[in-house]
Amino acid sequence: MDRLEHQWPDVARALDSLGVAQQKQVAVRAAALALEAVGQTAPDGDEQAVTAEVERLDLVAWDIQDNEAAAPDAYAAAFRRARAVNAYVLARFGGRPADAIFEALHALGAPADAGSALGL
Repeated sequence: MDRLEHQWPDVARALDSLGVAQQKQVAVRAAALALEAVGQTAPDGDEQAVTAEVERLDLVAWDIQDNEAAAPDAYAAAFRRARAVNAYVLARFGGRPADAIFEALHALGAPADAGSALGL
């Protein structure tokens, strides 16, 4: 069972009912929504450069998580930024659409009604 199906089975079913091109469109739309939600612009560069940015953002989030003096919402905000950029990487550079959507949904705060959030 993949991560999307496990956490959002309704979204996984809706995605499975679409053709490959439509799945990619949903992934691109989800990544764009995620970037907008966290106030992040689409990063420039090739796959390696953008993946390095995801790794940097993950390190920032983990550092915040380990910092007892960090503001209560700081980790969640940093985690969501990293997930949004990772959704963008997966959607732009050919990852599985389900993986990009999973990351985007976490960047959107893991909405309970994920299908509506994505327009599915």
